[in-house]
Amino acid sequence: MLEPTNQAKRKQITALRKAGLSYAEIGRRLGFSKERVRQIDKKIPGPKKPAPEFDTLLMPRNVARLLGIHVNTVRRWADRGFLKAYNIGPRGDRRFRQRDIESLLVAKSSASKR
Repeated sequence: MLEPTNQAKRKQITALRKAGLSYAEIGRRLGFSKERVRQIDKKIPGPKKPAPEFDTLLMPRNVARLLGIHVNTVRRWADRGFLKAYNIGPRGDRRFRQRDIESLLVAKSSASKR
């Protein structure tokens, strides 16, 4: 079901379409792209935002503490692909998913039990 604001937009778009305006002209008047005007006109819902993935991101120093290694070793392992790192923010700061580190710890403990 369309939200009330979308219903009002749709009525306005429908009226402008009946007046002979193109999607591009309507979009310029209303501040939308012509594709979004077409979607509202055809009752196509807008793009869905992906569900946020709730996973704790760890800084290199936290990973080093968990693994019992130096922070430079964490960075080196990330550079070599041994640890999966994610770059965040405009500076490209490295972060590591906690579940990746936990799976590494589980693998390490199972290998040491052999």
